[in-house]
Amino acid sequence: MAIQQRAERTRQEILSSAAKVFDRVGYERASLARIAGEARVTTGALVFHFATKSDLATAVRGRARAVTRITVESACLSTEGVGGTAIDKLVITTHALIRLFETDPTARAGERLARELQSTEPGPGQECPWRREVGRLARYAAAEEALRPGVDATAVAALIGYVITGVELEMRPPGTPADPPRPTESDALHDPAEVRLRRIWELILPGLVHPATTAGPAVTTMPTPRAASKAPSPGRSATAS
Repeated sequence: MAIQQRAERTRQEILSSAAKVFDRVGYERASLARIAGEARVTTGALVFHFATKSDLATAVRGRARAVTRITVESACLSTEGVGGTAIDKLVITTHALIRLFETDPTARAGERLARELQSTEPGPGQECPWRREVGRLARYAAAEEALRPGVDATAVAALIGYVITGVELEMRPPGTPADPPRPTESDALHDPAEVRLRRIWELILPGLVHPATTAGPAVTTMPTPRAASKAPSPGRSATAS
């Protein structure tokens, strides 16, 4: 039993180290030797648990999907019982995701690997949990008649996906020295990621949300997403989602 527990601890340490390496340098530049050095194990010990780099990437992506799924489910549950609409849940979920990407190298590694290994993207049953949830909430927003007439739920889900991916990419340190930002970009580039996301929501919500729906704008004017989740949102009552 002690040997099995030690082996499992080693396996988990290798996974955590692999996530850090994939997050920093990407799939192509990550080597088994580099990952073994990060984990402080021999390459032989690493290969005992994961025969190939592809096996490691698959395991890291699985762990990233799991932590992301928990994050989006918790974000949606945070509005239950306080009249949270699909728009509220969309806003709060995106903020929860950005906090996750800021703090969790495994989640970031999952995003980077998904982009770099698109040709080996898993089937529908293994699709990205946060993109699936964003699509679901966009459809619920349409069902609640919270979207402006003519606004397509599929397009809303795609737009929010681009926003999340863009903010996640921007928070990464550049791989090579970048050109100095233009004066108009300086403040935006140095703001915390959640502040940037809030500003983006303030820009796009008026074009997405039906004028009779005030829940979305109410959420974005709250001091923090956590505070917003505790406050009842005005407007129409939510359809259970």
